Amino acid sequence: MKTQLPLLPGETALPSAPKVLLDDGTNCIPQHYLSYHHTKESVDNIVAEVSYDPSYLIFVDEDKGGIFIQVGIIGVDNYMSAQSQDSQKIVYGRRWRVEPQLPSSEIIQTAFLAIMKAREHEVRELIKYNDNNKATTPFSCHHDLPLMAMSGKTNTDDECGHISEVALQKVIAKLQYDGGYFELVELLPLNSEQLLATVQFNCSDTTKLPELLVLSSFNVLIEAPTENALLFSLMDALLHLSNRHVEEHFTFKTFARFSRKNSIGKISELSAKTRHKGLTEHDIHFTLAFKQSNYDTDETRVPRLSDSVLGLKLVSQMQKFNIGTGMLPRKFP
Repeated sequence: MKTQLPLLPGETALPSAPKVLLDDGTNCIPQHYLSYHHTKESVDNIVAEVSYDPSYLIFVDEDKGGIFIQVGIIGVDNYMSAQSQDSQKIVYGRRWRVEPQLPSSEIIQTAFLAIMKAREHEVRELIKYNDNNKATTPFSCHHDLPLMAMSGKTNTDDECGHISEVALQKVIAKLQYDGGYFELVELLPLNSEQLLATVQFNCSDTTKLPELLVLSSFNVLIEAPTENALLFSLMDALLHLSNRHVEEHFTFKTFARFSRKNSIGKISELSAKTRHKGLTEHDIHFTLAFKQSNYDTDETRVPRLSDSVLGLKLVSQMQKFNIGTGMLPRKFP
């Protein structure tokens, strides 16, 4: 008798849902033939199987808006010197909503994205720009965006002319990242605009990001030979390093789903085995029930549209397209 893979909390198989025999001899019901009725408890049980860095706490809670996932980071205040802090604190990120009908895979992906974005927030705060005897965090997410939009004084003025390698070295010397600093090792022109820089990172006793502790040098693709382009490209490279760390170390039931060590070919084979139409094409009753289940789920996600400024803007935006299928937003009463 073949082993049946168990369903996760909050999952229910649709009546007469097809089963698929996997290569290891076990049977499974693919996720798209399940219905989902998640509660705080079921999401809690799923997220309990998620692991990452111990300093990243993944909370599951519920308020009037429903269930949510929230990341708390244990650490020191990024805007104070590490030496001046004798204890750590928890910094809480934004709340990521979890709909009761959300597939379990998407709940796990929500936890993954919550960690990745919380870490990005951290990375952006950790890069400091030293100029005119002042240290700022220009890549931080805490700047007054409405003020920036209304002032119109943040456009770059360095787009004319090519910056020299010496000048780029001086720009890099202005930066501090997680207590360490950068050095420009090599600069290669790729074409009339792009440059490839090899950058060395020198950590300090206060450097805490694990990807930096094993990093000697890394490459930065600079899109244009300007100071601004260098800074943005360096930021892109640091975010890439952060995202790669999450990809390789985020696990569910010890499985690193987003690791690049997973074979794309084997993922494709599994998808083809569990998603092909032949599984249901001979069962008309199940096919109809399956379509109705998908429709019912999609219907819960349709937003309401009011006569507000935004509502009128969205109506005007939609009228420019030939929308003939799917569900239109509901009229707000």
